[in-house]
Amino acid sequence: MVMKSQPGIGVSREGFREILEASSDGIIIAGEDGCILFWNHASERMFGYTPEEASVIKIVDLMPEEYHERHKEGFGKFIKTGKGSIMGRTVIVKARRRDAAVFPVELSLASHKSGGRWAVAAIIRDITERRAYEHKLAHQSRLLVKANKELALLAKISALLNQSMEFSELLNIILDTITQIDIFKLERSGGIFILRDGVLTLAAHLGHNEDFLEKHKAIKIGECLCGLAAETGEVVTSMNSHEDPRHTVSYEGMRPHAHIIVPLKAKDRVVGVLYLYLQKGIAVDSARKSFLESIGGILGVAISNSLLYEETRRLALHDPLTGLANKRLLNIELERNFVLAKRYERPFSCLMLDIDLFKVYNDSHGHVAGDQMLQKVAGAIKSSLRETDLAARYGGEEFCVILPETAVESAALVAGKIREAVKTKTGITASLGVAAFDSRMPGPGSMVESADRALYSAKKKGRDRVEVCPWP
Repeated sequence: MVMKSQPGIGVSREGFREILEASSDGIIIAGEDGCILFWNHASERMFGYTPEEASVIKIVDLMPEEYHERHKEGFGKFIKTGKGSIMGRTVIVKARRRDAAVFPVELSLASHKSGGRWAVAAIIRDITERRAYEHKLAHQSRLLVKANKELALLAKISALLNQSMEFSELLNIILDTITQIDIFKLERSGGIFILRDGVLTLAAHLGHNEDFLEKHKAIKIGECLCGLAAETGEVVTSMNSHEDPRHTVSYEGMRPHAHIIVPLKAKDRVVGVLYLYLQKGIAVDSARKSFLESIGGILGVAISNSLLYEETRRLALHDPLTGLANKRLLNIELERNFVLAKRYERPFSCLMLDIDLFKVYNDSHGHVAGDQMLQKVAGAIKSSLRETDLAARYGGEEFCVILPETAVESAALVAGKIREAVKTKTGITASLGVAAFDSRMPGPGSMVESADRALYSAKKKGRDRVEVCPWP
């Protein structure tokens, strides 16, 4: 380490020593005359000068000759004006070692003036390995683009990263895009698995029959080639499905084929698997595998972003305690079904449910038990509905149910079924009000108000019952 004093500039030897111990980057401070005032061990290793040699050289000696005139002019201007074109910035420039070898560095400059004199501090990072790696990647990319014009299709995949769309739509676009790439002589067949809870579920597919889909609904980690790729996080290839013992899942009409299985990763975590078909006997070399890993990274990020988007959307539209729709989603669906019912004269009903004496239950059993009871009631409601129906937590211990394509008589029967399910599965009772769409209603809020009036009537008549509210 070199530390020299300069009039007007206080240099703490202990302070520099602490920086030296903590920094793997070169740290150099130079005075107005260009002489080096401070030089840490990382600088010694980087430039190859001994501490004694460093004490007599100037900052210009660490630059290639092509920079000398520019440095002289710029440094002189800085000393006079206090302004420099790269001062306060981080730039990539060339540096020169003691043996005259030139190498790339990342340079950050800062300045300080004390006692009327300037000192300039430089933080220097050798980026030789990084630049070599970047050049290598750029070279490989140029070769692949030149040899295969079809790789331009990958731009479509990258563009998906910046789009918000339905998850299923995203996967189908990705699959369709990938199977059009000719670099591996792909067949128009393949699919994408998504990894959830240790199981691969088929989320998108192309060119498969019903037996294939049935047998690939859920693939365990390590099972068949796709499960192996998910387990290892590595690209898996197979030249012949009929001769590869790892290919353990067969299906009706399966003919000999080759495979490329690509794990889809985001932040080194496997989020899915892309499987592609090739003609039997086609091998995939290491360069192609490496490129496929890059594709897997791109697709993995796209899928991860989409999953995050879908999960965020789900959380925004669902009650976190019960998992049912929240009031926001309820209002959206009420409006949509109301418009459809009015336009096409379709039947449409809704129910309001309130747990009987829930405050008493909450006070005597505690809030934790109360929350658990709300979850049980939500489960009882869902078990009594069709897939097309929507149950929502309206607020507190109140729930609302939308019944599309359902007349008031049928809605009353559904309400009775829910009432029985709540009593049987939870041991407590609930009261329900039923209301049906009427073309004279000004809006969907009128249906909810009608169902709420019916609910109030059920409460007033002794609870644990269903009441229907006519309109008006």
